[in-house]
Amino acid sequence: MKIWKLILGFFGIVGALFAAKSVKSKEVEELKVVIKENKKKEKLVEKEIKVLEESKVSSKKEIGNLKRKLTNTKKNTQKMEEAFTEDNSAEAADFLKKFAKK
Repeated sequence: MKIWKLILGFFGIVGALFAAKSVKSKEVEELKVVIKENKKKEKLVEKEIKVLEESKVSSKKEIGNLKRKLTNTKKNTQKMEEAFTEDNSAEAADFLKKFAKK
């Protein structure tokens, strides 16, 4: 009887670990969607910078602000990708709080 309890306990622990892993993967999958959105934003900002640089009407300050915005979004996207590849759910949750649209 004790052996059965030990076996059932072992399988219960293994099942709980798999359940915890599936919760983590949901956060990481949501982070994947946020990463795609950020990359789209980066492309739009890059296009806008090119247009403003070609049209000599815009100010250097405006172009500088856009370049700064672009570098910040690239850094954040890179950090998000690292959290995604490492399957780090804690960092993924933090990024989702900051950057996910509600």
